[in-house]
Amino acid sequence: MPTTLAEVLAEDRIEFSELKEEYSPVLNLVNVLIGVIPNCDPYLEIWPPGFRTYNLIVPNFLNLPQSLLGRGAPKDIVGLAIYASSRAADCMYCSAHTCSFALRRGSSAEAVTGESRTAGEAAAVAVAEALSTMPHHYTPELGRELQRHFSPDDTEWIVMGVAMMGFLNKFMDAIGVELEPEAVSDVSELIGPTGWSIGQHGWDGVGEGPETADGNKAVGLQGDGEGSELPPTDSLSTMLKVFRNAPGAVRLERRWMAGLPKGAEALRRHIADTYGFDEPLLTTLGQRRIRRALAAVLRHNLDGTQSELGIDLKALVGLVFAHHAGNAHLFAQSGNLAARNGVACRPSRPSPASTPTRPRAMRPSSTIAPGLPSRWLFALPPARLGSTRPRSKPPTNICRRRRRSRLQCGFRCSSSSTGSRSSTGSTDIMSSA
Repeated sequence: MPTTLAEVLAEDRIEFSELKEEYSPVLNLVNVLIGVIPNCDPYLEIWPPGFRTYNLIVPNFLNLPQSLLGRGAPKDIVGLAIYASSRAADCMYCSAHTCSFALRRGSSAEAVTGESRTAGEAAAVAVAEALSTMPHHYTPELGRELQRHFSPDDTEWIVMGVAMMGFLNKFMDAIGVELEPEAVSDVSELIGPTGWSIGQHGWDGVGEGPETADGNKAVGLQGDGEGSELPPTDSLSTMLKVFRNAPGAVRLERRWMAGLPKGAEALRRHIADTYGFDEPLLTTLGQRRIRRALAAVLRHNLDGTQSELGIDLKALVGLVFAHHAGNAHLFAQSGNLAARNGVACRPSRPSPASTPTRPRAMRPSSTIAPGLPSRWLFALPPARLGSTRPRSKPPTNICRRRRRSRLQCGFRCSSSSTGSRSSTGSTDIMSSA
């Protein structure tokens, strides 16, 4: 019986040979940066906007390849911050990759394990850890400490690297992508003693061994503790390989960003008017390449012509996720998307954990026919289960049960969408999720 969503989706993965035909430059770049072509790629390409999202945010939020040349925030600090983010989010898959990334960019083994860190390293780790749990526990004091050591521009690069990991940690952990043996070999000697394990990411046999007390597989492919080598740091060879593949990657990026307005205000207005999602970061962020990458991601994910599920269902998933994550902005914009796409919701009772920053629950407008398409009820529970970080339950329960989950959620919504509907009338999607 499958234990991860990745196992459920394994037959639908896109072959690496097919990916290399179309995306060879970006695959090669990642291989240079972390020493492996990630197993997540064939899963992400099942949903092409997902693959584009991944390949838009990673180079732009990490300021690649410019950061390799010393432009922007120190690359070792960014690497350490994104590693700390993955460990705080409890994503063992991303923890392995970001550890390798940090070491290759020049972070010391002692900084990675926490044995010894400079004040600047400690400040970056503290902010990364605070931002990487849901709800977050970031405080202005943490931000001020980070800014004591880094310029405003560098601070933004560090924070946006952590923000990028919000997507990667969540996806890789929720799906349970199988970890590559090369990644395990690179980092297990170093971070295994700090509590890292392959966990659910060893389902294809990687790292098979005795289970730990929490039921996860113990770290496999370890040496005898002597003479293990860390991943190599950047060299002239690294730079040459990066710049050999950069032109092809840039061509793909330009294709994915084609047609976006150039100015920040015009960019924000375009996304809000065309797709119904008003994102203030498109005008407030200082780095132009991050703004444009974010706008392109929103466009690809909110374009109804590219969606298999439909934007109406995506809006409901966003509402469920934002409600439990306590994200008022995402909640409001998901509500706007829902209304724009024929799903009417209005404020009802406060959520059980209502606070000034936590949005209120929703219920359907009586002007909309009651009931939701029945297939939607299977899409909502993962949003609820994924709304905490680290996540509290394996989302594979949804696949195994093949029935409606009864986790408490707190929304009532109805849809004017066509298709099969549940027969119970108005549906409490928070209870259904």
